[in-house]
Amino acid sequence: MARIDRKRLDAAEFPVTVEIATRFADLDMQGHVNNAAAALLLQEARAAFNRTANLPDLKGKLRAMVAALSIEYAGEMGYPAPVEISTGILDIGRTSFTLVQIARQHGRAGLYAQTVMVVADADGPAPIPDMLRAAYDRLRIR
Repeated sequence: MARIDRKRLDAAEFPVTVEIATRFADLDMQGHVNNAAAALLLQEARAAFNRTANLPDLKGKLRAMVAALSIEYAGEMGYPAPVEISTGILDIGRTSFTLVQIARQHGRAGLYAQTVMVVADADGPAPIPDMLRAAYDRLRIR
């Protein structure tokens, strides 16, 4: 994956922003949120994005799976302050789409992330249906 365009994400309007609590267990020996915990915070925000996005019901036939994840660390995050994570769609392909996220604590960016999600059925990658493509299009960053 190419380097994440931080300036674009800093200026973007995101369709979904959630607040995720940090836990004492997220800290490493230096007293800041460690990289494994950061990935979990981003995962929680992606799950919240899916819950709040009002995506069409695919009746269990299709699912979206993580194909690639890139995280760039921009600053330390700590405990007990929550992390505000904004999520949106950057690009939509034939069978995949790219989510971007920015995590902020105390108004400062701590993480930038880009996740490629592949839509699949029981046989593997599947074309994104038109109704889902339209829903994803409404969730693009602006």
